[in-house]
Amino acid sequence: MSQPRIVVLGAGTAGLKAAARARRLLPTAAITVVDRRSFISYDPCGLPYFLGGDVPEVEDLRRTNYGAIRDADWFARTREIEVLCGYEVLGIDRDKRAVSLRAVADESRHMLMYDHLVYALGSRPHVPDGIRPGAAVACGGSPDAIAALGAGLRTGEVDHVAVLGAGLMGLEIAGVLRERWQIDVTLVEAASQVLPAVLDPEMARLVEGHLRRAGVTLRLDAAVTSATTEQGRAQVVLEGGETLAADRAVVALGVRPETSLAAATGLALGDARGLVVDANLRTSDPDILAAGDCIELVHHVTGAIGVLPMGSLASRQGRVAGDVLAGRDAEFGAVVGSLAVQAADLNAAATGLTEHAAREAGFAVESAWGVFNDRSVFHPEQQKLYLKVVYEEGCQRLVGLQAVGLGDVTKRVDVFASLLRQDAALEDLLDVEWCYSPPFNAALDPLHGLAAAALNACGDPVGQHAPCADVDRCTVVDVRTVAEFEGDEASAWPEVTNLPLEDLRGRLADLPDGDVVVVCAKGPRSVEAARLIVARRGGRVRYLAGGVEFARFLR
Repeated sequence: MSQPRIVVLGAGTAGLKAAARARRLLPTAAITVVDRRSFISYDPCGLPYFLGGDVPEVEDLRRTNYGAIRDADWFARTREIEVLCGYEVLGIDRDKRAVSLRAVADESRHMLMYDHLVYALGSRPHVPDGIRPGAAVACGGSPDAIAALGAGLRTGEVDHVAVLGAGLMGLEIAGVLRERWQIDVTLVEAASQVLPAVLDPEMARLVEGHLRRAGVTLRLDAAVTSATTEQGRAQVVLEGGETLAADRAVVALGVRPETSLAAATGLALGDARGLVVDANLRTSDPDILAAGDCIELVHHVTGAIGVLPMGSLASRQGRVAGDVLAGRDAEFGAVVGSLAVQAADLNAAATGLTEHAAREAGFAVESAWGVFNDRSVFHPEQQKLYLKVVYEEGCQRLVGLQAVGLGDVTKRVDVFASLLRQDAALEDLLDVEWCYSPPFNAALDPLHGLAAAALNACGDPVGQHAPCADVDRCTVVDVRTVAEFEGDEASAWPEVTNLPLEDLRGRLADLPDGDVVVVCAKGPRSVEAARLIVARRGGRVRYLAGGVEFARFLR
């Protein structure tokens, strides 16, 4: 067919990427993109940074790297792609290969014929019953709502914001509100921790502690039953009847696949209510492709099916869809679920499975923790990284990584994610060749050190004591120097003996009787001390994984 008619539903990341890629490969095709919005081709993940002032104008969220605004006119002039803004899709007639539209402005009806259709309607905010967006209740993914909140902050009429949901968007919004505007911020989450789908509890507590020190009030285990505008202010009612009043509330409770039209059309949906697609992104109708937040994906580690609404994945899927439209045999493979967030200047990232999720999926796993510097320890800009690796018992296959800290967490997670897709094991982390220069990394990357610690613990008579486990009931031996020990009252346990590692060989007789947990700053010295104690005295000896640097945030 010399000039196929391609219709794309949705002018977001996946839809416009598919249209642009198809145009590159099919210069004569007729390509039309439909969206009910006029503000198209923007990155919702940038809205918190617009709110915080790092992005000066909301238009910057859809600006090219050479300054042009990606609006409908830009796509027409530069890509010869027709983008119909302000048109709602009423239905898809698969037999006639026709899409019926209604203009939002005048209610007029229109029909588009297609040879190939791309369903890329993305996702919609999750707004439970009882939460009513309005003047004082904003959806975190809405440019208009975030712009209005920013205006209220600039005029001083907003002094307190309740952020509903402690996922990625919620943490970013809470962080910029507190850090940039210095107002009262209450972060409300139904789960017992922040980032419940991303981090294990002890890693989440690192983030929670940082947020509290930044001045954010956390309300965990607090489900929201309603959020409304009352006399110009937000009234948030929690389960149990407690009312939380704030100048504004921001709803950041995640998103759901926008597949109601697909269901009405008879396209197959999966258990997660996303569109079922094959590796070529074809739906149950071979003439209809789908891409973006609305499709279901395969998780590489578990083989489970689910949705993962990420702009990075949507962009890749759009390219695959464009290739398939042009007749290429392109495929989109399984995912490992890499995520990152910045909250009040703290970075957190993860990939693969948490320990909790791995056990829920039926994996027998072990974990190891460590505290490292993100570059050479003597470099003036070095920052600490708190890492947790999850791996399978026996085969030691990598399952997941979590990283929290002020330093570069994403580099480690990105490398780990690549290894996950290769079904790599702990030992493979020792073979990664990293760039080394003091401003960028230590001579041995933190992932190398973490893998070495995990491998050393395998089959070792010295066991590790998880940083989240209770140490107060144990006999604790602190092998840091006297100066370190005496200068760190915040991390001292009620019953602890200070025996510096350099003096330990001559003072083994001073060790308390019974089982011992050895601690140091980050872990390496306590491992060495624990092995010495086992060799010389025997008994049950464990070391505190991650050391005092980790445990101080969990006490």
